[in-house]
Amino acid sequence: MDLKFEDLPTAIAQLIEQNKLILESIQGAELTNQSSGQILTLNKICELLELKKQTVYSYVSKGLIPYYKKAGKLYFIRDEITEWITSKPAKSKLKGVRYHQNGRLRDREFKKI
Repeated sequence: MDLKFEDLPTAIAQLIEQNKLILESIQGAELTNQSSGQILTLNKICELLELKKQTVYSYVSKGLIPYYKKAGKLYFIRDEITEWITSKPAKSKLKGVRYHQNGRLRDREFKKI
């Protein structure tokens, strides 16, 4: 490529513009990766789900929510949490029925609401 001294300002302007486009595409890719495979701590998952820590600990102990434990700390992956939320069908609640962990129901002969 033959560049003359007079063409340098135009060439530099083109390089700067190309550099801006490259940086924008890199930053866009980083944002996409952060939101999809983001690792969340207990505090972040509480903010995301608008739950108390005690509730999240309860879900973890019952195996209801996908989690990872490393060095005594809980971690959650945003994609797995999103999938967990969307895959859980809402169960019909029965008034007067108490649900136990073992799956048994205690029926008090109330009607379904």
